[in-house]
Amino acid sequence: MSIRAISSRLFRHGQTVVRNICRDYNQNSRNIGDKINVSQATRGQLSNTAVVPRNFALRNVGLQFSIHARRIFVDNVLNRVTSTLASELRKKAARGILFGNSAPFLAFVGVSLASGTGIITKEDELEGICWEIREAISKFKWTVDKTADIYDTKFETESITVNNLDFGQPIAKGANAVVYEAGLKSSPLECAQGDAVGIKYPLAVKMMFNYDIQSNAMAILQAMHKETLPARQYTNNISAVNMWETELLNARIPLPLHPNIVTMFSVFTDYVPDLVGSRGLYPAALPSRLFSEGEGRNMSLFLVMKRYNCTLQEHCKGNEISLRSKILLFTQLLEGIVHLNLHGVAHRDLKSDNLLLDTSEESAPILVITDFGCCLADQNYGLTLPYPVYDIDKGGNTALMAPEIITQKPGTFSVLNYSKSDLWTAGTIAYEIFDGSNPFYGKRLRSSDYQEHKLPALPDCVPPIVKMLVKNVLKRNPRKRLNPEVAANVMQLFLWAPSAWLNNKKLPTSSEILQWLLCLTTKVLCEGRLSNLPSGHNGKGGRRTYPEYLLIASFLRRAKLSTIRASLMFIHSD
Repeated sequence: MSIRAISSRLFRHGQTVVRNICRDYNQNSRNIGDKINVSQATRGQLSNTAVVPRNFALRNVGLQFSIHARRIFVDNVLNRVTSTLASELRKKAARGILFGNSAPFLAFVGVSLASGTGIITKEDELEGICWEIREAISKFKWTVDKTADIYDTKFETESITVNNLDFGQPIAKGANAVVYEAGLKSSPLECAQGDAVGIKYPLAVKMMFNYDIQSNAMAILQAMHKETLPARQYTNNISAVNMWETELLNARIPLPLHPNIVTMFSVFTDYVPDLVGSRGLYPAALPSRLFSEGEGRNMSLFLVMKRYNCTLQEHCKGNEISLRSKILLFTQLLEGIVHLNLHGVAHRDLKSDNLLLDTSEESAPILVITDFGCCLADQNYGLTLPYPVYDIDKGGNTALMAPEIITQKPGTFSVLNYSKSDLWTAGTIAYEIFDGSNPFYGKRLRSSDYQEHKLPALPDCVPPIVKMLVKNVLKRNPRKRLNPEVAANVMQLFLWAPSAWLNNKKLPTSSEILQWLLCLTTKVLCEGRLSNLPSGHNGKGGRRTYPEYLLIASFLRRAKLSTIRASLMFIHSD
């Protein structure tokens, strides 16, 4: 498009933009405010606190500009493909698109691409279609989890304490916490709860050990706030802390929900109870009121989560796993890391013990990342952390710590860059998934000084593209590793892309990539609605399994032509 044409369009739409902003400001401000607050609530805000951001007015104006920028884009496309005799139809289509209905727009683009007319050719316009795809998928409820729906409703309306929970046997115990199976005590929800999940203890409650923090809700939350990163909401059973909680929420990074991040319904502080096996498993963590030799404080932090079946380590050691399931597990791990990376979070303690599996699906498990106690989630620093002295915490498991982190020396201008550290750790876990053992455990290899050519070969059954990817993400120099998003795309392309794209050296065009994305979008939106339940329920489902639909939807929610092309170039680089 020429500069003259661009100037003409900007002049034509400029007055409309300004006039509509002024006209719609008072009319829409309340609705927009509600949407902002709802959005924040889904990111883990207090159920009892509705906070309107300080830059509310600026966000409102920015939203109006976004709406009208979209209008200009839509008009530009429709003006080029509709005649003047169809002006009324064009107006109706534009209104439908602008008010959140992307279906006609995506249908039009699909017809355009399939017909080969080349209507949409500009790269920025093609990226605009990708934006529409991301919007359409983000609005579609593609996760069907009755357990999550039930407990989300429950925890939104009631403050949960230890007295509301029925604790069972301990599930796991670590150095800093213990996990118990649990369920809600008798309530009107009990029948629905049993129908939905069919087990007595559908929840897992993680109780943190508190040795040094005073028995005060504010102090405990402040000291252990990293553990609460995936929490959907806070529940407090004390008063007069709303101002402090608001400051905490403003400081923490909001982490949107994702199918490969642990489902954490709520967190709360309460007095440590006397639970089954407590004196045998963690006597030192008990307060003196429960055990005379205990060294713990009276109060601690409790995390209420969905209960999962096993860890990745247990699953890999105790089951015969098909190659397809292994590939799906590795891809889910990468998707979870990408989600954290895109939101400025580094886990820093990834290991097979911190990867939980929902094995209720017969086809393949659903993998989630858990245990965020060592994570880096700081709005001020992002994925880089100043490292002036040795006292700065580098993270958790040193055996699986990336080379650039474990070898970094402190100094005035020294920094720890975690942008690709979790990806490196995922490469080591790939050996546990595909080969059964991690070469960086024991004395086989050390991340601080290993040589790349001494990395053991993966089994012959592993596809060459997967081998090539694992080899790349385990490079010592982080600059030679792929970006986490590109690495995840490599696995997604291997799973879903046309085989000709993977075997031929010729890259597909942008229109071909976009047509493929639209086909995937159609599958998720259509087959996902038809298979409203996971495939393991009553034998019903779409052509793909439930975990596969989750993976495709995760990919489409962040799909960009640039990163897809970068992934294809890597695949063709061998």
